[in-house]
Amino acid sequence: MEGIVLEEITMSQKELDRYSLLRQVLSKQLTQVKAAELLGLSERQVRNLLQAIKLHGSKGIVSKKRGYSSNRSANPEFKHQVIALVKEKYPDFGPTFAAEKLKEYHNIKLSVEALRQWMMEKNLWVSKRKRSILHPLRPRRPYFGELIQIDASSHAWFEDRADRCALIVFIDDATSKITSAFFCNSECLEGYFMAFKDHLLKYGRPRGFYSDRHAIFGGADCIKKAQFPRALKELDIQLLLANSPQAKGRIERANQTLQDRLVKEMRLRNISTIEDANCYLQKFIEEFNRKFSKEPRGQFDAHRPLDSGFDLERILSRCEIRTLSKDLSFSFHNKNYQILEPKSVNRLRNKRIEIRQRLNGELRVFYDGKELR
Repeated sequence: MEGIVLEEITMSQKELDRYSLLRQVLSKQLTQVKAAELLGLSERQVRNLLQAIKLHGSKGIVSKKRGYSSNRSANPEFKHQVIALVKEKYPDFGPTFAAEKLKEYHNIKLSVEALRQWMMEKNLWVSKRKRSILHPLRPRRPYFGELIQIDASSHAWFEDRADRCALIVFIDDATSKITSAFFCNSECLEGYFMAFKDHLLKYGRPRGFYSDRHAIFGGADCIKKAQFPRALKELDIQLLLANSPQAKGRIERANQTLQDRLVKEMRLRNISTIEDANCYLQKFIEEFNRKFSKEPRGQFDAHRPLDSGFDLERILSRCEIRTLSKDLSFSFHNKNYQILEPKSVNRLRNKRIEIRQRLNGELRVFYDGKELR
């Protein structure tokens, strides 16, 4: 047939089904009300579709957006710019963290899900979902300060810019709030004491601590000899020892987040020393708590005040016992010392004294609660 141009129309299965049903409405086999119900449309939408079919035939049912990109699709140049930035500056960042940094440093606002899809397309991110081993969830304590989970994480915190070191972290069980953190060369008593002192001065005395069975906390056999449990006892703070890492899961998960986010934040700021890292920690903790902490079930603060009756310099120190000789001398770490109490020679001979070595190495000596010169 000359002079007639046949136009090929491509329809999706959904459009074919819709067209077939609307043809039944036009042939009076089906009402508009029933068609609207079957199609999940309003009656007005059905009337509009019927009118389009009358005017344009089957072509009227085809979406007018066919062949055009979505208004919500990203500009290819913009997408290329974002991917280039991620490759250059944030190649090992997750989509959520990368989106935060793009907004913070480059004023690029992008949904996390969109960035996730783009990064997956370019193999810049792979889901880390693993088969999980289920452990019964332990309910959070209801009050802030009722239980503080403590742990140290030995890690390459400065990547290849400096040696590995340890980050000691205190986290409240009720809120997942980091209450204190401190970098040191390795997991050690002095590091825990520094973080502990920071917590005490900020919040007061918590009701209890929850830790692993590291020797610093006494483990199962030497708790009477360990320095940290002794300090807790003097401050009337309970110590609970976990039987497995899963038991203190909140701080374990927090450490994983810190090993991701804190490492990268310090990389962006070129922080490569423990001193600079400890200076930066307070700012990081404030931001971390703003994003990840939760409201406690109860509004009561379980911390108790740190009043003047507690000598923190004495409590947060190493404590050892020595026996005085007849001339009131004693040996400590290969050095000899003598007590300058001439009027108390007879009273102090052969007495057991308490030696407290402060974090700065300074010694203080006590007998029966009284400090001796």
